[in-house]
Amino acid sequence: MRWKHTAALLILGAMIPVLIVAAGMAVIYLAGSRRPTPPPDAAAYGTPWGSVDLETVDTLTPSGVQTTITEALRSKDSADRGSDGQLHYDFLALSGGGSYGAFGAGMLCGWTERGDRPDFKVVTGISTGALQATPAFLGSDYDPLLKRFYTTTTNDNIFRRRSTLVSLFADGTLDSTPLRRLLEGAIDDNVLAAVAKKHRAGHRLFIGTSNMDANEFAIWDMGAIAASGRPDARRRYIDVLVASASVPVVFPPVYFDVDIDGTTYYEMHSDGGAEAQVFLRGFMLDVEDALEGAGLARGEVKARLFVIRNGRADDRPGYAAIKPMTLAIAEATIGKLFKITAAASLYRMYVLANRYGVEFNLRCIPDDYPLDFDGLNFDRPRMNTLYHHGYELGRGSADWLHAPPDLDPDELVPAPPPAIAPASDR
Repeated sequence: MRWKHTAALLILGAMIPVLIVAAGMAVIYLAGSRRPTPPPDAAAYGTPWGSVDLETVDTLTPSGVQTTITEALRSKDSADRGSDGQLHYDFLALSGGGSYGAFGAGMLCGWTERGDRPDFKVVTGISTGALQATPAFLGSDYDPLLKRFYTTTTNDNIFRRRSTLVSLFADGTLDSTPLRRLLEGAIDDNVLAAVAKKHRAGHRLFIGTSNMDANEFAIWDMGAIAASGRPDARRRYIDVLVASASVPVVFPPVYFDVDIDGTTYYEMHSDGGAEAQVFLRGFMLDVEDALEGAGLARGEVKARLFVIRNGRADDRPGYAAIKPMTLAIAEATIGKLFKITAAASLYRMYVLANRYGVEFNLRCIPDDYPLDFDGLNFDRPRMNTLYHHGYELGRGSADWLHAPPDLDPDELVPAPPPAIAPASDR
């Protein structure tokens, strides 16, 4: 009978690790399932405070974005009026790209050094572009903040790694708590007050996220959040930045409360790059009506759009072996989808700019630049090298692409007579 007793002990000993793993998986699963109460299926779409509606069912009713742009155009400060007596509006769109944002940061700082960087009327940002957008919106005085973020940051400042077991059942393979702490240190009350001041002067800062529950793109009016006077304004501002930079599967989503029929629910939001790597949907589709609403003639305004793509416009990497694991394949698939949305977003912006007579300008990481690190790897030496490359381009050349590269000739849009006089006629 002794051998039976020994066998039982061996079986029990072998089962203990299995039971521990099973218990751990159950705890993780239950923790993951306890998300804040989501909106009920098929509920009417709600708008969390700080976000603006993109469209309304009634096409004759101005959308929230159109309304806020109209207000911005009515606020004609002296900086908007050129020596020719016309109003000059410059728009800036900053793309996603993770650590490749070092390029855009360098471009902006070098552009300041060259001396002709505009005071942008509207700035939009997605993902890493969302992290760049606040200092870009506030102007060259905030270049040190932009430079510091993209030349001193490391992986430890952005995320903590989770174990493979936890990753299988958690809401992301990485923990983004360090990123939140970094932003809480960067976006203090003084920065928030500066954003609010510029918003009141008629400038607009928009950040994009993906509303995962509603399967919709969400645009946040960051100046309105900063100027709201609400005690939770700074937290909401930082929540939006974290959400926009939270790549699905990789980083946990962020939840925003929304009122639907008198009940509070919580929407899941993540990286806006899942919908668009750069965006202008909010202001470009509505700008013509916004001008009319502001009482401005189209010929009275000169407008330019500048797009900084924190990556190569035509990103065609060589082989990169993917581990035969669910998470690795999921992350690789998301990366490919983001590349597709990047190309589609750039082309959409190009077509719309031409349609509305707005001068289109694009800068990307040059195809011959050796991008030998992943966009989710915040490698300080490589980011510094990329930052300085962007800086030299921004400082030394005013050459911008006026169409996305490598388009088929049939895809090029003939330039129509401008609805808004191009700024190159200054």
